[in-house]
Formats: sequence, C-alpha cells, structure tokens
Amino acid sequence: MTADRIPDSDHVVRYVGRSNIDGEVVLGGAFLRGARGQDPSVNWLEYFAGRGKPEQLAEVRRLSRLNMRESGRLVELNVGATKEYVQSEYPQLDLVKTPLAATAEYEADPSHGDIVGLPDAASTQASLIGDMIAECVHALHPALSES
Repeated sequence: MTADRIPDSDHVVRYVGRSNIDGEVVLGGAFLRGARGQDPSVNWLEYFAGRGKPEQLAEVRRLSRLNMRESGRLVELNVGATKEYVQSEYPQLDLVKTPLAATAEYEADPSHGDIVGLPDAASTQASLIGDMIAECVHALHPALSES
C-alpha cells in the first residue's frame, strides 16, 4: 500500500445521501465502490486536531466538493473498529489518506481519504462488506450546518 493509513484510533465521516439512509439506519449501499470503480471517499476528523467535533465537522463541510443536501448525513466510523470487524471477513479493507490538491474551484482538502480494498460492486461479496461497514457507523451528523 503506497498511501498512508489513517490511524486506527481515529475517526472518519462519509457523506451519505437519503437513498442510503432508512430512518437512522445507514444502508450498506453507502459503502460500495462507484460505478466507475472509484473507492468510497471519507474525511479524517483528527486531521483537524485540537478542535472539537462541531468544528471538525464544520471544516469537512467547508472543504467538501460534494453537493450535500439537508436530507443527507455525515456518518461517522471509528477506523480501527471498522477494520477489525470487516477484516474478519475481508482482510483487504483499509482506510487511507488521499489528500485533494487545490484547484481553480476548490481549496486543498488535506482531510480527504478513501476506503480501499473493497470488492467490485458487482461481486457477490460487495453487499456483505457494505453491510458490515454500515454496522460500524456509530454516529450520524447533519450534512449541512445546523446554524
């Protein structure tokens, strides 16, 4: 693995749209690889060290390149707990730092990361692994600022 791993003690959030949320339950489809094989992206909260959770989430929202909607959520995972649970079934899973460089439209996003090593979305294991990751979600946060 050439990318730096996100520390197991740390946390990430992933934006999940309403189509992958049932009430307060995140569906496994939120963690499948994209149609073009892209890895699910996350943001590493502890990158913003010394800040409380509300400030960390505000930075994720500010730097996001996604069109977040009020009906979506930022779903939080503990890196180590997620890896431990999923790797029992699928040892290839990892969470890595993949910072985004600044562009003409966006600031750099040093907190960006990816969930890597996932099976192809069309494989028989994809749904199982997505569901296992979804079971590790321990908090849901509003996608848009509450203020």
